[in-house]
Amino acid sequence: MIIAINKQKNREEAKETVRNGRSVNMIYNAKVIVAGNVIELYEYEKEIRTGKDSYMDKPVGRKGKRKEGLEWIDEDMKATREKNRADALQRARKNLRRLINANVDAWAERVKFFTLTFKENVQDIKMANYEFKKFRQRLEYHLELKLKYVAVIEFQKRGAIHYHMVTFNMPYVPHADLERIWGHGFVKVNAIDEVDNVGAYVTKYMTKDNDDERLKGEKCYFSSRGLIKPAEEIIKKEDLNALREALSPNKVYENTFDSEHLGLINYQQYNLKRKYM
Repeated sequence: MIIAINKQKNREEAKETVRNGRSVNMIYNAKVIVAGNVIELYEYEKEIRTGKDSYMDKPVGRKGKRKEGLEWIDEDMKATREKNRADALQRARKNLRRLINANVDAWAERVKFFTLTFKENVQDIKMANYEFKKFRQRLEYHLELKLKYVAVIEFQKRGAIHYHMVTFNMPYVPHADLERIWGHGFVKVNAIDEVDNVGAYVTKYMTKDNDDERLKGEKCYFSSRGLIKPAEEIIKKEDLNALREALSPNKVYENTFDSEHLGLINYQQYNLKRKYM
């Protein structure tokens, strides 16, 4: 099945609109996101408006309560901060899942997934990230190619750091060679040949443990340059219905949830590697 995605054209048209001094205004209530074999459909109860009419462009003030004379305390600040961090982690999971799935079958080699563990109890994230970078460079030198990859940071209960790495264009490397090139401990190779949603499989490691204070100002995952991006397109209601009908044998998940700004959102996910009759 071929699904036409016109994201680049839409982006160029938006840039041209801005260059001409006009604000970009679009109204839609449905979109499709394609990441490899995984297709997501969103339908919104309320229309989404972009440009100057977008609710996102309107200032939002903080609400506070007056206590103890002239002292103003925002009782919701802590809860808001925690919610923002949780939302950021959720967005990171979603972006990573889609990025992985968009690249799973896009390169000549089979996808490899392995975990890099420090023998010592390394907890300094800057030091660990530096050693991971040096490992990647040594591995690229060994292979004589630039790796296409993503890597997720995870914290063990004892506080130690390790990395889960997915490669898209890496040829077979013996396990002993991987451990020698890593040089800091153990390498566990994970079998994913039967996994039909590699992105979801990998992002399960991005748990609440990733909401670690050491990650403030740091990335919770890394990715190489030149990876294929998931494609996103706004679609009309009639096209959405036709797409649902065509994809119905491959539906793997559906949910309806409420949004403060958009009302009810109907979400459906399809996997072209799975077929349900």
